[in-house]
Amino acid sequence: MVTGLAVASLVQFGATIACAASTASTTSTATTSTATTSTATSTATATPAARSLVAIGAPGAQRVVVLDCASGEPVASGVLPAALSAEVALAPDGGALYVATRERDLLRLSLPGLREQARAPTPFEVFRLAVAGGADAIVLAGGRGDGALSARDPDTLAELQRYRLPAPFAVSAIRDTPARRRFAVAFADLDEAWEIAYDRNAPPVLQGLVHDYRSNEAVPLPGRLTPRRFALPDATRALYAGPAAYELARVDASGVLGVVHLDVRRQIERPATAGTVLPGRIAAWRDGARRGWLIAAPGASDAQVLEAGSWRVTGRVDARGEILALAASGDRVLVVHATRGGVVVSPVDAATGALLAPLGRLGSPPVPLRVVAGSGDCVALLDRDERWLAGFVAPPLR
Repeated sequence: MVTGLAVASLVQFGATIACAASTASTTSTATTSTATTSTATSTATATPAARSLVAIGAPGAQRVVVLDCASGEPVASGVLPAALSAEVALAPDGGALYVATRERDLLRLSLPGLREQARAPTPFEVFRLAVAGGADAIVLAGGRGDGALSARDPDTLAELQRYRLPAPFAVSAIRDTPARRRFAVAFADLDEAWEIAYDRNAPPVLQGLVHDYRSNEAVPLPGRLTPRRFALPDATRALYAGPAAYELARVDASGVLGVVHLDVRRQIERPATAGTVLPGRIAAWRDGARRGWLIAAPGASDAQVLEAGSWRVTGRVDARGEILALAASGDRVLVVHATRGGVVVSPVDAATGALLAPLGRLGSPPVPLRVVAGSGDCVALLDRDERWLAGFVAPPLR
């Protein structure tokens, strides 16, 4: 039920957004109820928060699994009462798992027990789910339809804010930027992006026309949870982490790459790269003052080294076999590539284009392969059937 409504007119976009602070009915602290139909398994060697964890649960699946990222040791697993509508989201402290189902329920599950701690209905089917860490944390759920973006309390899942526009919209990406204490949100059908701060001390969002700012007449709105909107050249298919906290890689509907600078709130470059950019084939790197992304086209055996500043491809990494996936681990990039003996995972020195000694060698797992980020800098490699193959942490740069 909506208890309050704040409306901010954004003339530069010709639209009005309504941010509704709500007290949606939720079921919380239900420690005796179980969200899964199978018994969760856990290990006594370490608490979830003490390990590097990875959660596995893709849209359409009913089984969720939480593993030790590096060893693959089970922490918890179970079957949900309904299929997932979005990729599961692991709390940064490893204490809870958040899931959205096709029955339009949002759940918080304990770890390692997978006990239902909170449940809340959502008025739209959730396709994108993200959770931030820290004392100011929120859960952000996005989907398609009228007001298809909702900020939730991470403990009770009570709705804190509902975001509405004059017409329905579709959220295509939500990415947490922990160093900024903000989420970046992009849309499949809007030529704009938002930053939503969850920091309680976030500065006010000033809204108005140009002359309002010059005359100090812009309206200050609360800095926390109020969207900071900015225009983009076109709609967005995906957002990927950048090598700096204020940078994101953005892929538009046609697969073309752009670079978004969050401090100036615009797309600053559209680098010339070969081929379209696909999930699992772009990863950020950093080496001192140099930084950028590695990008591998489908079927390619080499990756392009895109460097920030010049915004050009300054080199290539020859994997000597088809590149199956790229993943960022800390400031390094891991390359998953095929060899005659199977699959190899190797770190890269992106600044020099050198492929370094392999961290692991696998057999011939069912492809395609997928990389999932775990807590810390650990990344897990999954096969076609979403089974854990290996977990890796890239060694330090120097």
